[in-house]
Amino acid sequence: MEQLASEIFNILKGANMDIVLYNDAGQKTLEPAEATRFYVINGDLLITLRNDNSGQTETVVQIGTDFKLQDNKTLLNNIKSVTHNTMGEYKLRRFNKNIQPKDFSHQSVTEGYSKAFGSLKTSYIQMENCRLIVKHTKGVNEEIRGSRSRHIHSLFVEDGQGNRQQFPHKYMAGAKAMAMHVNNGGVFEDSKGNKILGICEEITDLNQFLNHVKRNKLVNEGNQEVVETCRSRMKQLKDDIRKLHTKGGYDKLAVEEKTEELDENSVDIAQRFVYDTFENRNMDSVLTTVARIVKEKETMDQINKETLTSLYAMIKDGADFKLSLDPNDPSNPNNEDPKKYSGQQGPMAKVSSMLSYLAQETKNDEASNVFSRLSTAIHDMDKQTISLVVKVINHILKKGYTGAKKEESVQPIAETVLTAMRRKIS
Repeated sequence: MEQLASEIFNILKGANMDIVLYNDAGQKTLEPAEATRFYVINGDLLITLRNDNSGQTETVVQIGTDFKLQDNKTLLNNIKSVTHNTMGEYKLRRFNKNIQPKDFSHQSVTEGYSKAFGSLKTSYIQMENCRLIVKHTKGVNEEIRGSRSRHIHSLFVEDGQGNRQQFPHKYMAGAKAMAMHVNNGGVFEDSKGNKILGICEEITDLNQFLNHVKRNKLVNEGNQEVVETCRSRMKQLKDDIRKLHTKGGYDKLAVEEKTEELDENSVDIAQRFVYDTFENRNMDSVLTTVARIVKEKETMDQINKETLTSLYAMIKDGADFKLSLDPNDPSNPNNEDPKKYSGQQGPMAKVSSMLSYLAQETKNDEASNVFSRLSTAIHDMDKQTISLVVKVINHILKKGYTGAKKEESVQPIAETVLTAMRRKIS
């Protein structure tokens, strides 16, 4: 949705329109990627981005009586085009009145969070069926932007009946996610509530661990990978929490019933550092969390290595991938609109899509399974391995296209791929 928001902003600015941007909470913002509503001043036009019940993005264009539809057909067609390019749905609605921000301001409570307000030591963030209460350690200075989200002493979520429960972490983003859950009829103790609490606990443990090793200067070449794994995991978890601040993101929250325990070969994190400063602190749960994350990463790396080994063996043995690809097939990611794979994550998304495409097109069941696994695993691979997978894809595509002239360089490419794969999995 962020990419679509930025593109719509560029279209409106390119048409020399004066715009006011609003985020999910109905508050003004200067960041186009954060905007979910675009109000055109004196243009009688409001554009709203949202997710429907299935999670699909919708662009809802609302026009009032003063909007000249005939004069703005190109503008609307451009907005429709970028929406469809991001696999979204476009809707146009006309009203027999002028469009004003007040016409949607009430939705800031029903769909998101109100602007924080309150007294010197207490702040409130109101939602339709609950509110988030923030107790501060210092007095709030209204002249300082964001002061009601700082100096947190404690956080409480209060439902519509006045039942108040303390959020166990001093983590505003996590408390807002829980407030969204309660606003939708949930409680702390149900499956989704426990999921949110589990994510926040993991973020807290990782933050404590990373601060500890940085403060005590424990990072070295021998444990740098552990630290990077933790940083990457914490970034992912924080992104997951932020997604729960929207109704669409919350509706997508999946809960898996699973209990995982570290086996007898679990990772001893303390031994990976030059000297042990952990035993003098209450960090047992923190180290357990880090050990689990590192173990999961090592397990995933091993699975990826085994998958690459399978692919290496197939290429080495001259396996028939049973592909009859049409170079002009519109479902081939190489033939899709490049805008679909634009943005920071675009290249990765295209590699993943290409692997899925090969998995669907091959008549070799073993190859199909390998391509499917790689399509999912590609997001967890390092740059060197991703580069190798791309070379494999290009090699397989050249051999799989029907009616295409056989390249003399196919064999050298195969040798290059085999050499690189042999080094990677050794």
